[in-house]
Amino acid sequence: MPGGKVPGAAGGALMRGVRRPELVVLAAIVVSLPSIDLLLNGSLGLAAALIRFTIAVAFCWAGGAILETLFDTYSRQARQRELEQRIRSLRSGDPEHEPRPDGS
Repeated sequence: MPGGKVPGAAGGALMRGVRRPELVVLAAIVVSLPSIDLLLNGSLGLAAALIRFTIAVAFCWAGGAILETLFDTYSRQARQRELEQRIRSLRSGDPEHEPRPDGS
Protein backbone atom coordinates (compact mmCIF):
# COMPACT_ATOMS: atom_id res chain seq x y z
CA MET A 1 0.00 0.00 0.00
CA PRO A 2 1.80 3.19 -1.16
CA GLY A 3 2.44 5.79 1.49
CA GLY A 4 0.93 3.76 4.30
CA LYS A 5 1.24 0.77 6.55
CA VAL A 6 1.32 -2.68 5.05
CA PRO A 7 -2.01 -4.34 5.94
CA GLY A 8 -1.77 -7.41 8.10
CA ALA A 9 1.92 -6.99 8.83
CA ALA A 10 3.11 -7.50 12.36
CA GLY A 11 4.48 -4.16 13.48
CA GLY A 12 2.88 -2.36 10.53
CA ALA A 13 4.37 0.94 11.65
CA LEU A 14 7.82 -0.48 10.88
CA MET A 15 6.76 -1.63 7.41
CA ARG A 16 5.94 1.79 6.01
CA GLY A 17 5.61 2.11 2.27
CA VAL A 18 6.95 4.83 0.03
CA ARG A 19 5.11 6.70 -2.71
CA ARG A 20 7.92 6.39 -5.27
CA PRO A 21 9.43 2.89 -5.02
CA GLU A 22 11.16 3.35 -8.39
CA LEU A 23 13.33 6.06 -6.80
CA VAL A 24 14.22 3.67 -3.98
CA VAL A 25 15.34 1.02 -6.48
CA LEU A 26 17.28 3.64 -8.46
CA ALA A 27 19.04 4.80 -5.28
CA ALA A 28 19.86 1.18 -4.41
CA ILE A 29 21.35 0.66 -7.88
CA VAL A 30 23.47 3.79 -7.48
CA VAL A 31 24.65 2.61 -4.06
CA SER A 32 25.41 -0.83 -5.53
CA LEU A 33 27.46 0.39 -8.49
CA PRO A 34 30.80 -0.56 -6.89
CA SER A 35 29.46 -4.09 -6.31
CA ILE A 36 28.30 -4.31 -9.92
CA ASP A 37 31.81 -3.37 -11.07
CA LEU A 38 33.32 -6.05 -8.82
CA LEU A 39 30.77 -8.58 -10.11
CA LEU A 40 31.64 -7.84 -13.73
CA ASN A 41 35.38 -8.12 -12.99
CA GLY A 42 34.87 -11.50 -11.35
CA SER A 43 36.05 -10.33 -7.92
CA LEU A 44 32.60 -10.79 -6.37
CA GLY A 45 30.21 -13.71 -6.64
CA LEU A 46 26.62 -13.38 -7.79
CA ALA A 47 25.19 -14.39 -4.40
CA ALA A 48 27.28 -11.79 -2.57
CA ALA A 49 26.27 -9.10 -5.09
CA LEU A 50 22.58 -9.96 -4.66
CA ILE A 51 22.90 -9.84 -0.89
CA ARG A 52 24.59 -6.43 -1.10
CA PHE A 53 21.86 -5.17 -3.44
CA THR A 54 19.12 -6.48 -1.12
CA ILE A 55 20.75 -4.68 1.83
CA ALA A 56 21.02 -1.51 -0.27
CA VAL A 57 17.31 -1.73 -1.16
CA ALA A 58 16.42 -2.17 2.53
CA PHE A 59 18.50 0.83 3.62
CA CYS A 60 17.22 3.01 0.78
CA TRP A 61 13.62 1.98 1.53
CA ALA A 62 14.05 2.86 5.20
CA GLY A 63 15.67 6.18 4.31
CA GLY A 64 12.91 6.99 1.84
CA ALA A 65 10.21 6.16 4.38
CA ILE A 66 11.90 8.35 7.02
CA LEU A 67 12.26 11.29 4.63
CA GLU A 68 8.67 10.89 3.45
CA THR A 69 7.40 10.81 7.03
CA LEU A 70 9.35 13.95 7.92
CA PHE A 71 8.14 15.77 4.81
CA ASP A 72 4.51 14.74 5.42
CA THR A 73 4.68 15.79 9.07
CA TYR A 74 6.06 19.25 8.38
CA SER A 75 3.84 19.91 5.37
CA ARG A 76 0.76 18.86 7.37
CA GLN A 77 1.76 21.24 10.16
CA ALA A 78 2.29 24.08 7.68
CA ARG A 79 -1.10 23.47 6.04
CA GLN A 80 -2.78 23.36 9.45
CA ARG A 81 -1.12 26.62 10.51
CA GLU A 82 -2.17 28.30 7.25
CA LEU A 83 -5.77 27.17 7.71
CA GLU A 84 -5.80 28.41 11.30
CA GLN A 85 -4.52 31.81 10.14
CA ARG A 86 -7.20 32.01 7.46
CA ILE A 87 -9.91 31.10 9.95
CA ARG A 88 -8.67 33.75 12.39
CA SER A 89 -8.56 36.40 9.66
CA LEU A 90 -12.08 35.51 8.47
CA ARG A 91 -13.41 35.68 12.02
CA SER A 92 -11.77 39.05 12.56
CA GLY A 93 -13.29 40.39 9.33
CA ASP A 94 -9.94 41.13 7.67
CA PRO A 95 -10.87 41.88 4.01
CA GLU A 96 -7.33 41.14 2.82
CA HIS A 97 -7.74 37.41 3.52
CA GLU A 98 -11.37 36.96 2.54
CA PRO A 99 -11.98 34.76 -0.50
CA ARG A 100 -12.60 36.57 -3.75
CA PRO A 101 -15.71 35.91 -5.91
CA ASP A 102 -13.52 34.24 -8.57
CA GLY A 103 -12.46 31.57 -6.01
CA SER A 104 -8.85 32.70 -5.54
